[in-house]
Amino acid sequence: MRSIIIKALVFITTIILITYILISKNVTDPLWALVLSLAINIISSPLYFIIVEGLYSLKDFSLFWKTKILYRNKEVRLSIAYLFRIKVKGKYLLVKNRRGDYYQLVGGAYKTLPEAKKVFKKYDVTPDRKFETDNGIAKNDLRFSVPGKHVIDMIRWFHSKEDREISQWREFCEELVTTGLLDKHKFRYIDYSYATTLQTPLKKAKKIDMQEILIYEIFDLVPNPEQKKYLEDLCDQGDTAEVRWADRVLIENLGFDQRTKEDEYQIGAHTKWALLEKWTDD
Repeated sequence: MRSIIIKALVFITTIILITYILISKNVTDPLWALVLSLAINIISSPLYFIIVEGLYSLKDFSLFWKTKILYRNKEVRLSIAYLFRIKVKGKYLLVKNRRGDYYQLVGGAYKTLPEAKKVFKKYDVTPDRKFETDNGIAKNDLRFSVPGKHVIDMIRWFHSKEDREISQWREFCEELVTTGLLDKHKFRYIDYSYATTLQTPLKKAKKIDMQEILIYEIFDLVPNPEQKKYLEDLCDQGDTAEVRWADRVLIENLGFDQRTKEDEYQIGAHTKWALLEKWTDD
């Protein structure tokens, strides 16, 4: 805070000096021309920073205000993941969540690479304790907390794709191929296309006393003819304890079937967001 105050005072004082010179002095005089030049150089860098930050933040002034001002020195949780929309015969493939009693699209949190340690240290990142494995904290997941003032920096770092996982194959393999739900030979490789990125507003996290932002990159599986036939046959076999096939109506109502007026099963809200391609307050 002290550093910010000092920078602000220097900036304001320099602006006053420039105004004084332009109004009261002959700027063609070598001495005053030099002073004016130095004053302009002093403010040019912070002015540039303010302009860039302002333009970047216009699209989400609320986030800028909350993270840079309101929650500046408070911990904010970030969770960044990817999801696959796998659709055949008008239905989407859902899998059972590993920790909760609900179903969701295939996917999971991105992982970091070892080089990310320097970025985490720079921005005071703390590993997330909301999700833990049998061996303790889920290591290297892009689920973490960071002081509010660094939230936008970390989001920018994620979008830079530096020092982090950039392939979406791992979760697809772990949830569908390794488990035997899909044939490992037919799905030894996959094609998929990027659809969109969803980012929730800064909001109160569930079950923990902290503000959080959730980010999901959404991808559509593009199966080849053999893979499509396999998925269609799997869909025809119907639901199991581990796999559910849900149409859009069921997903939009998070497992409540308006046609039968019954709760079939619970569906994670982020699955609905992925279909609608927007966040809703569910």
